[in-house]
Amino acid sequence: MGPFSPFPRLHPATQACHPSFARLLRECPPYAHAVQAARLALLPPPETEDAIAHNGHAVFLKLTYGLPAAHRERGIMLEEAFRPLLLMATEHLDALPDFTPDLPPHAAERIVQAYVAVHWVRGAQAAAMALYNGPA
Repeated sequence: MGPFSPFPRLHPATQACHPSFARLLRECPPYAHAVQAARLALLPPPETEDAIAHNGHAVFLKLTYGLPAAHRERGIMLEEAFRPLLLMATEHLDALPDFTPDLPPHAAERIVQAYVAVHWVRGAQAAAMALYNGPA
């Protein structure tokens, strides 16, 4: 995305605010591994991290509507919507196999899933923060 992207670039992970989110970014497979894993799993190559994050941002905005005006209540609702996404991406990372050039297809698919889940959450996190800080 360009310099006026609707969500901030949070690389390196040390810039992330929450330790769980920083771990996602730190342990996410690189794009090159995700592309090679997709080839081994006979899947189409994944989109770039920015494209996936943009999609996560857009979908999270669409799914979180009717937020209360008070910041505390709004934060609670956004946390409830975001937490399952964070947990799902963490589960994908926990099941991540070591990358090798001869991965079996099911293991290679897990690398692609982890890559996509992490960057989708990156976009959703940016959307959640924008909704939290935005006007009611």
